[in-house]
Amino acid sequence: MPLLIIARLTLREAARRRLLHAVAILTVLVIGLTGWGISRIATLHTGNGQPLAHSEVMATTAGLVIMLAYMFSFVLAIGAAFLAAPAIAGDVDSGLVLALLPRPLRRSQFVLGKWLGLAALLVVYAGITSGLELAMVRAITGYLPPHPAQAVAFLVGESLVLLSLALLGSTRLASMTCGIVVLALFGVTWIAGIAESVGAAFNNTAITTAGTVISLLLPSDGLWRGAVYNLEPAILVAVGGATPRPNPFSVAAPPPTPYLLWAVGWVLVMLSLAALSFRRRDL
Repeated sequence: MPLLIIARLTLREAARRRLLHAVAILTVLVIGLTGWGISRIATLHTGNGQPLAHSEVMATTAGLVIMLAYMFSFVLAIGAAFLAAPAIAGDVDSGLVLALLPRPLRRSQFVLGKWLGLAALLVVYAGITSGLELAMVRAITGYLPPHPAQAVAFLVGESLVLLSLALLGSTRLASMTCGIVVLALFGVTWIAGIAESVGAAFNNTAITTAGTVISLLLPSDGLWRGAVYNLEPAILVAVGGATPRPNPFSVAAPPPTPYLLWAVGWVLVMLSLAALSFRRRDL
């Protein structure tokens, strides 16, 4: 099947550029450093010189896991943007598409094959890395978030949203321009999510509505909040629901089902637009 062939070639190209080797080395270093840092929690003391109680160690670890997820979400966002940005633009600039497209291969299959290969790379990386991080935390402190699998799924969904947007941009923009634009929009959406929390905390309808609209235009921040909700211990969720605060690391409720369906539909629309844009592009 042509689509799967393009996906396989995309993965092979990533391996040829030693991208997988570099990412693997950096991931091992990060896991090692975070493991060392988390192992120091048990050695902390209160202001009275007493070691932290078990509940305090668990609460501190829970907060650190959310911060690690925040860092991981940025890694996935940057990876998605700069993997997809040159996916099509680079092949057009190098003339590779001129050798591929005269074959019995539709342009839509070329686009979808690229997306499938890069999506598989992100999903595998996210699953392995997050699994290693959570296993390391569990082995050191005994702590495990309430719903780790769901949290990882939301982080993967966030990266696929940005991957789809970057692939659309790659059909028209230069690689560097596309990557910068996607990351800028990612940052704007994240800030809009904070603004939405501020509006909700102070009952400001205008700010809340603006933040909601932006989160619908690019549903990355909403999916990030789904990851946070599934990482939070129940006590933090209860406190956050009672006293809502403009905090991107504390969420009182998960994204509703209609929002999740919207995110899935959004990705499908971006892929359709990418295929349409590339089909109409002169090579």
